Amino acid sequence: MRPSTIVLLAALVWPRAALAASPVLYESSLGCPSCFWGLVLAGHPGDPDQLALTGVFAGFRLSRDGGRAWSPGTFLDFPIYSDAKALVTGDGRLLLSALTSRTNPADGGSVLSGVLYQGPLSDSSFHGTLFKAPPPDLAAGIRSIVDFPKLAYAPSTGAIYIGAHAVRFADGTLGPGLFVSRDGGQTFVEQRLQYASPGQTRTSPPLSMDVTPAGALRVVVTGGVDQQDRQYLLRFDVDATSFDVMPGPPLSNFYAPIALKARGGTTGWLVYQGPEIAIDEAGPHAGRLYATWAQPQSIVFDPTVDFGRYGRDFDVWLAFSDDDGVTWSPPVKVNEDGTAGDQFFPSIRVDAAGVAHVVFLDRRENPDLPQFDVYYALVTGGRVSRNVRVNGLHVTIADTYAGREVGDYLDMVAAYPTRSYVAYPCMSAFYGPTDACVAAVDPTLFPPSGDLFKCYGAVATSGFVPRVVALADRFEHKMTKLVAPATLCNAAARDGNPVLDSGGHLRCYRIADEHGQLPFARRDVTVDDAFGRETWTLSAAETLCMRAATDVQPPSPNLDHFKCYRARSKAGLRGFVRRKLALADPFEGRIALVLKPEALCVAVDVDGAGFRDPSATLSCYQVKDAPGQGQPVRLEVQVADDFGSETATVSRPRLLCLPASD
Repeated sequence: MRPSTIVLLAALVWPRAALAASPVLYESSLGCPSCFWGLVLAGHPGDPDQLALTGVFAGFRLSRDGGRAWSPGTFLDFPIYSDAKALVTGDGRLLLSALTSRTNPADGGSVLSGVLYQGPLSDSSFHGTLFKAPPPDLAAGIRSIVDFPKLAYAPSTGAIYIGAHAVRFADGTLGPGLFVSRDGGQTFVEQRLQYASPGQTRTSPPLSMDVTPAGALRVVVTGGVDQQDRQYLLRFDVDATSFDVMPGPPLSNFYAPIALKARGGTTGWLVYQGPEIAIDEAGPHAGRLYATWAQPQSIVFDPTVDFGRYGRDFDVWLAFSDDDGVTWSPPVKVNEDGTAGDQFFPSIRVDAAGVAHVVFLDRRENPDLPQFDVYYALVTGGRVSRNVRVNGLHVTIADTYAGREVGDYLDMVAAYPTRSYVAYPCMSAFYGPTDACVAAVDPTLFPPSGDLFKCYGAVATSGFVPRVVALADRFEHKMTKLVAPATLCNAAARDGNPVLDSGGHLRCYRIADEHGQLPFARRDVTVDDAFGRETWTLSAAETLCMRAATDVQPPSPNLDHFKCYRARSKAGLRGFVRRKLALADPFEGRIALVLKPEALCVAVDVDGAGFRDPSATLSCYQVKDAPGQGQPVRLEVQVADDFGSETATVSRPRLLCLPASD
């Protein structure tokens, strides 16, 4: 696919620190119209100020100041065409594999061939060596001898690996291949990769590659039959002379990588699903292998759509293996939005501290328009953080490149513990992206990623005694009467994302002000949580939620008490979009429908006992079970909090509460 040449834009940089609570420090545009298509970002492992970004053709830029300013780089010896992959070695050497155009000796026509460029990242020009050159006896009419190269480097051995698709071997056959260099990229040994299993009707080429701490190559591919696919890990020995094939996580509806550009439209685009892999080299889980991929909830066959079919509701997933692909963790959904908006084009890197950084294109905000945004999540200890939107302006999806609107893939993240970088197509006009942008992000400023709480109706059958307590929070100080028990809340896993504290429980009571006090002053607050940023109107105090223990689990030592205020979306503004989440807690695992805002809960001092975190906030939404899941839970539970113990009858779910800021 040849992207059209588009208008050159001047490079710009603008700060983002003024945006409330954003970990995005600043963004820059590169002034490079051929950089956005199939862009690849790489950074120096020891110097986060040195970056390289490559797109197609002459789209190559370098930064020496952490992405604030960019200057053109030059590829020597052979012109770059497309399909770049890049990395920087520990001593600062840039390695960049790509396709280049050479001449067919039989007819003088162009032939797509393979090239590796390299040199110190501090330089501005980089020499190239062909890893796949047209042979002298190449038949006339042949226009490609290699495609879709992938790159890996083993620091412990110095080996350079390039996996590729549609390699034309000496016998004239085509297939996946591996090119290995043990002399710093001066020469390569070519070998055929045969990994398809009998009965499979489709197999992918090498999609992503990395090396273990010992220097052994790992390659991820996919294969399937009918509508069932699976990831497979090719595990090479250290010499890369042989490999075994380990089955990995299954893939659902993976055979149609097509999404609608706008919900309800008839135009689709080809989206990258992965899988992408990354290995923790030296973190606390050294050797841990991460895999991330995108897959739709279903495939829709529709003759009115240009491709005839499309995937509906793509989500990004992640799993990891601590035993070199023998077993895998349960997959976790990375995007937390719960909407039917699509997420795809996943990128992943692991930083020196062992934190995985996942970046993806996201359509949660405007699924009815041909637009996307760029979202970012961190994975620590197997748990996914809050998602953070990186880009400032929405990016329009073009109708320019025959469905390959931003390229076949995007490598969008260079990961560091305290400052990382995210590159993405940007500067959108009505016809689509016209440049690449890079955002500098401070991972330490990500919003808190505490536990969600699923709250059930829970009336007391015995043990409750009404009382008056003194409550002090950021909104008011009052004497308050506990009227009756209302709900019992458990920390809940969302879409496979594990809880931080399995002992997290809240016992919530209906409350009323004691007589003779001023009523609550109605107010508007801005609430920022995993569902987005919205203005709510608070009207009255509703409940007091006390840290509690149950006969299922003991109390959490780190959880605050909360006072909850009735909340609704502010009148006149865009209303809340319903969404669907898979929730699991000690009582049950079910699909929940999130309906609308119900309460904002803030940390409260009860009878002068103080706070653990005065800024702690929960945003609570009405929920109900999705249909078709049978009868709701009903059980007797012993509950104990600072007010005593009681027996409660737990019934259907009422609320879902999320960590938030206001």
